[in-house]
Amino acid sequence: MDKPFSHKNNIASEIIQLIEQSRQRVAVSVNAELSMLYWQIGKRIRTEILNNERAEYGKQIVSILSGQLTEEYGKG
Repeated sequence: MDKPFSHKNNIASEIIQLIEQSRQRVAVSVNAELSMLYWQIGKRIRTEILNNERAEYGKQIVSILSGQLTEEYGKG
């Protein structure tokens, strides 16, 4: 009777390990995508504000953009 129970534990352990490995890969992938997204956002804002050397305009852009993004996605 112990063998089937032991076998079930092995299967459960293997499945748990597969799930955990998959979760880890998903987390790494999501972190990479978010890093790229934030880099692209920063680059776009920098290009709009700094390259045009419009400090006051830049402050307005960031404020307006912040409001629009908050409206679309909520506070985060």
